[in-house]
Amino acid sequence: MSYISPENWSPADGFTLEPAAEIAVKAEMNNLILAGPGAGKTELLAQRACYLLQTNLCPSPQKILAISFKTDAAENLKKRVELRCGKELASRFESRTFDSFAKQLLDRFRLGIPEAYRPGKDYNIAFSQREIQDIVTGYIKERHPNRPNWQYEINFNILFRRLSEDRLPVFENGEDIYSWILVRIWDILVHGREGLSSTLTFPMISKLADYLLQHNLLIKKALQMTYSHVFLDEFQDTTYLQYELVKTAFLGTSSILTSVGDDKQRIMGWAGALSDSFEQFKCDFNAGQIELTQNHRSAPRLIEIQNVLAKIINENSTDARVSSSHSEQEGKCEVWNFQTHIDEAIFVASNIVKRIQHGDITPRDICILVKQQEQIYARAVIEELGRQGIHARIEKEYQDLLAEECVQLIIDFFKLATMEKTHESWLRVSELLTYVHGYDLELDHKKILGIELELNKHISQVKSDLNELSTDLELCEQRIGEIVEGIFSFIGIEKLFRLYPKYSKGSYFNKLIKDTVKKLANAYEKYLDWSNSIADILGLFSVPIMTIHKSKGLEYDTVIFLGLEDDAFWTFRTQRLADMCTFFVALSRAKTQCFFTFSNSRETLRYGDIQVRTQSSVNISSLYQLLKDANVDVREITDINDI
Repeated sequence: MSYISPENWSPADGFTLEPAAEIAVKAEMNNLILAGPGAGKTELLAQRACYLLQTNLCPSPQKILAISFKTDAAENLKKRVELRCGKELASRFESRTFDSFAKQLLDRFRLGIPEAYRPGKDYNIAFSQREIQDIVTGYIKERHPNRPNWQYEINFNILFRRLSEDRLPVFENGEDIYSWILVRIWDILVHGREGLSSTLTFPMISKLADYLLQHNLLIKKALQMTYSHVFLDEFQDTTYLQYELVKTAFLGTSSILTSVGDDKQRIMGWAGALSDSFEQFKCDFNAGQIELTQNHRSAPRLIEIQNVLAKIINENSTDARVSSSHSEQEGKCEVWNFQTHIDEAIFVASNIVKRIQHGDITPRDICILVKQQEQIYARAVIEELGRQGIHARIEKEYQDLLAEECVQLIIDFFKLATMEKTHESWLRVSELLTYVHGYDLELDHKKILGIELELNKHISQVKSDLNELSTDLELCEQRIGEIVEGIFSFIGIEKLFRLYPKYSKGSYFNKLIKDTVKKLANAYEKYLDWSNSIADILGLFSVPIMTIHKSKGLEYDTVIFLGLEDDAFWTFRTQRLADMCTFFVALSRAKTQCFFTFSNSRETLRYGDIQVRTQSSVNISSLYQLLKDANVDVREITDINDI
């Protein structure tokens, strides 16, 4: 492998970096990169990876570790690095989520954990607080000497938080009922009990990974020698638990850390995000600070409004600069006021349909955002869009699923069996087969050719099986499940699990496959055509609908935010800054147009019932004031046909 000298390196694919970004890409020290919306942080991290790999400043065989919050963000960064510097170098770039990083450590070095906290090899993962609550009340049989009715007296939210955050080992404190429970529940969850398998939550996995590194200096040293550089994405959302793991692993080592974030998009406080993560990182890791100021995403008019809001969130905020790709007057932002949510639905749907029919954008270029309760807030819009021939869907059911490698593999096989022009799918599947069999692309041509011939045969079999599917949904779902099982048998399930260890423990893999099979069957029942069914699952025909939290890291030509109202921002009085940041995230997803709606009456979920309630904007009047200060037009929509 020939490398480029650092002084001769230039950005991949002719990409031009702003001066601050070029400094960040080539930095040889720990740095915090302040990157606002549209600053191109994914590209910056990809170019930095290319620089380090192509110049061998990340010396072979060492690797770069990139940690993101969301599966799709980790996958996007991985693909971007492969695109920029090729698969050979990109094989030394690991892109993971925090959960995946912690789980990999636990699964690989589980036996290094002291027996008192060592989980079973095939532990299950609990995804909800309710599962833990049921285990606590069902499996702790002992009576507390002073609190015999503790099950009915404690706050399970506090217990769940402490299960995640209290340092290991946990000790019993006679004055603290929670410590009494924690000692017992850790033992039950880690070791299993009376038919209950070893069961962990992802925060517990992170805690155990941290405990592992603290007790095994050789493992910790091996980790540090493996990764010469570490990237931390969306750093403003880092939790105490995640930051502790990063510090345990890399503080005081030669590994160079690059954190990227934006304090104006700190919207995960409810999930335990640190309020001062930037300052802690700079202090702990003696890190410099670099600020990117160019916004490559949004049109000038939208950037003007973002800058007004940014100054309110942080008075020291630097104004974002407009990209040269936009014309000076480009961009549009309005508030639409309606009498009822039905009027809102008709107007919003008609506006979307008109834009799509004019041919300038696709359904996927438009996003409908809500603060909460997307099934309720967007229900009337979904129904009205359906009446006008446009499909819209709640995106959270698909986002994480489609980012999973095993799901992508299923989709690739179905594409190869049913569609033309699937060159990318063929490359991905054949390369995966080559990799899991341990073949060398340069030396094992005959073996690889043999694999590709077998792949062709199996694709033909899948095609034949799919052509014979029943139109009965239950039978169809059962047969698709068998076809998918055949795909993984062809690849070799053990080989796949070695490649992706996260699938080898518990019921996670089976749950993913079950969900995917169900969605494939439902899509096929709708279209009876695989080309359209796959496109539907990928969302190519649908207007995506999601909460603001789910929209982090995404961008759309047009964003329509439903419900700029007090009921939606019910925490505004007590969490004003967090809600301002949430509003900023919504506004900054848009490239050219952003609209906010207000309705005098709206369906909301209250005490478990859907009720039509009168809406107001008194509590969030400061949000309306900042829009007014930014000269955003407010339209009273009295004629819903006046699009």
